[in-house]
Amino acid sequence: TMERRMECGAVVMNGCIYITGGYSYSKGTYLQSIEKYDPELNKWEVVGNLPSAMRSHGCVCVYNV
Repeated sequence: TMERRMECGAVVMNGCIYITGGYSYSKGTYLQSIEKYDPELNKWEVVGNLPSAMRSHGCVCVYNV
């Protein structure tokens, strides 16, 4: 299950949605996790971490790799 968050970044790559950072009300803290949603599998998974917790940032896919 995805960590509910606000003020996060998002980008689409290879047909999947990546959500980065943001603020978690349930944890009361900013996040540094990166989560991926695969619509074909209807599944969320944690795929990495940002160097530090971030909020109100943007994400850009330069190359669709």
